[in-house]
Amino acid sequence: MVLKRTVHKWLRFIAVALVALILFDAYRWWQADRLNRSIADGTIVSQSGFLPVPALFAQAYLFTQKGDRDRAVALYKQVEASPLSELARGAKYNRANGYLLKAMEMSATDNPNSGIPLAELAKDTYRSLLRSNPGDWDAKYNLERALRLVPDPDDSDDTELPPPQQSERAPTTMRGFTLGLP
Repeated sequence: MVLKRTVHKWLRFIAVALVALILFDAYRWWQADRLNRSIADGTIVSQSGFLPVPALFAQAYLFTQKGDRDRAVALYKQVEASPLSELARGAKYNRANGYLLKAMEMSATDNPNSGIPLAELAKDTYRSLLRSNPGDWDAKYNLERALRLVPDPDDSDDTELPPPQQSERAPTTMRGFTLGLP
């Protein structure tokens, strides 16, 4: 009889604990669903306060879609700086894309040199991405686009200089001799 009551108490305790865990899980699911809906319909942009890193990334993406690249770049920097962010690489890539697009817009204006600093930032960011993952074809392609927009200065001097005026010339009429080798 005592054993039966003890078993019933434990079963009730386990049932209450399971119900509490189910309610907690349902609440977390409801929060995630609400966040996903606000990301999908764009209302995440108007929210303020603490946002998780994926929400910041989504907010930056929406700013990019709306054409507000400056705010998007600032949010992408926040995502990159967050510790243990699995979205840091994507944020860095999108930040470089924002620099490149803004540079392309600025170079299409009356002053084509105005976009050079942003193109240089984009190139540096793409190169940083390629250092960590050399097989990133998207970063390679966009680096090529940035290099077409603003080529790197050619440090090597490929033009052949003429020989100095009073230089010695090796005599070409010398007879060859062997050192006893066949």
